[in-house]
Amino acid sequence: MSIFNEMTVRCPACGDENAFRAVRSVNADRRADFRAAILDESFQRTTCSACGTTFRVDPDFAYVNADRGQWIAALPLVKLADWKEEEGEAKRVFDRVYGAEASPAVQAIGKKVRPRVTFGWAGLREKLVIVAQGLDDVTIELCKAAVIRGSASSPIGSDTELRLLAVDPADASLVFGWLQSTDEAEGPKVRLPRNVYDEIGSDESGAWADLRAGVEAGLYVDLNRMLLAA
Repeated sequence: MSIFNEMTVRCPACGDENAFRAVRSVNADRRADFRAAILDESFQRTTCSACGTTFRVDPDFAYVNADRGQWIAALPLVKLADWKEEEGEAKRVFDRVYGAEASPAVQAIGKKVRPRVTFGWAGLREKLVIVAQGLDDVTIELCKAAVIRGSASSPIGSDTELRLLAVDPADASLVFGWLQSTDEAEGPKVRLPRNVYDEIGSDESGAWADLRAGVEAGLYVDLNRMLLAA
């Protein structure tokens, strides 16, 4: 089931404290509306009772959707600097919940899902978009590398993220966007032909093999793990 905790959050605009129901666990199999709210970016968004500013509380919860094969430790962006430690802790949690200590029924569910770690709302939303479109998240990260390599003006920085936003139904091209990490404000968009995704996905032992191995080395499947490690 989905679990919420009552807490107070401080408005980023005026500093006033607001009562808030913070999510700690989302079961999207039972609450498809929560999944939809994450996708439309309304989930865990609130309005300050004092100044009327609308803001979103950072994610810090476990997301499970067994029907789509997903278990995600959705963590706040401020923890990104400690991604190695957070990745290790997420693996321990997953192993404990779905591993040998769990009931046979829960272990069976664990074998069907792919555990992941994300930081910030944009990273979580992207994982949901990828699965909804029947894509592979490792290949998507390699596609990002192709986008960056092929652009002379990629706005790479500590405060920006390149994320898959959608798949164009007209031609199946992948629509990526540069986002501001803190507020997800959209910047330039880039389209990648679907055949590029297909070519990269089928090249498991060729030119992309080394980068692929690095990207999928742990639960934090994101090109940023390579950039941060560097």
